Amino acid sequence: MKFSSTLKELREQNHVTQNQLASHLKLTRSTIAGYETKGKQPDYERLLQIADYFHVSVDYLLTGSETNGISVPPDSSEYRLLCAYLNLSSDSRQQLFEYTEFLQDQDTKKGRMPK
Repeated sequence: MKFSSTLKELREQNHVTQNQLASHLKLTRSTIAGYETKGKQPDYERLLQIADYFHVSVDYLLTGSETNGISVPPDSSEYRLLCAYLNLSSDSRQQLFEYTEFLQDQDTKKGRMPK
């Protein structure tokens, strides 16, 4: 299933008009119509907003099916951490990975469990 048909299906299932969705996303109704009928694609930030609005993953929006991956809400500390990680150099990513392994070892030794 393509993004256009997934978006339209979600919108109709949730009884949301193009105008309502456009208003929530601060877009025009014609932009929403373009997404649904003309094959226009939103940018990544807009995809996140749409996924959040309908409480689905971006994967679902793009493919019409859920994956067994991890879904991270865009307003969470995990999401901010992931964005920060993606902006690091490969050397810094390696250092961060090593540091997280160190912290995990420390937690294990102290009997701490993840929340």
